[in-house]
Amino acid sequence: MTQTIKAIVGSGAMTREFSATATNGQWSGNILVDSVASTNLGLVMPNQTIDTIQCAYEKGGALFRIQSSQTLMQKRYGFASKLGYSCWASSKVPTYKVQPDDIINVFPVPDAGTGSNAIAWATTTRGFESMVALNVADNTDTELKTTTNNQSIGDYAFNATMTGLCIQITNGKPLYSVEIIDQTGGVIWKAFGANRTPADGGSINQLYNFEAKDMKIPILKGYTLKIKTIGN
Repeated sequence: MTQTIKAIVGSGAMTREFSATATNGQWSGNILVDSVASTNLGLVMPNQTIDTIQCAYEKGGALFRIQSSQTLMQKRYGFASKLGYSCWASSKVPTYKVQPDDIINVFPVPDAGTGSNAIAWATTTRGFESMVALNVADNTDTELKTTTNNQSIGDYAFNATMTGLCIQITNGKPLYSVEIIDQTGGVIWKAFGANRTPADGGSINQLYNFEAKDMKIPILKGYTLKIKTIGN
């Protein structure tokens, strides 16, 4: 299943539009190209300084990242919003000078029947990593795992310290809670989430259902990251 993903990339001085027909549930092959020249970010905007990425999906949700096509190093990252619900002021990224080998890569997910899909960026002392949980049933603790190797947070971030987390839920579902569970099943850390625009009631913004930037949690083997959604 595919969907159209669009992005406006640039700064207050200039922007370019990018798009792709992207396959849901994967990074591979989902590279946005310039809408005029059909070329990658690094080729159409080399050495340009950017501070804004407005990325938008048709339905469901999506992650984006700027990545080196040669080394695969991730340079910048974020979430897409639903088409028609984007905000320039909320789409800022740390100022970045585009390199000639850079690409914009996306990981979209569709709506999910009666449940939902969840995508996230987890930040640790090792960097940032994308995570996903598909077909999340309401009122059920469901684990987020890495999008690339399907690893638990305890495997991916073993011996690192978790410093931040941001989560996006599809289907207009409210995020009830997020938990970090230790290897014995004990709750190390828990927080409540919220709704997200364009869902009705209690929306934080158009990009995420939850964000924490002040975490200081040492991650050990066997730790898991779980979420729970509730019905509309």
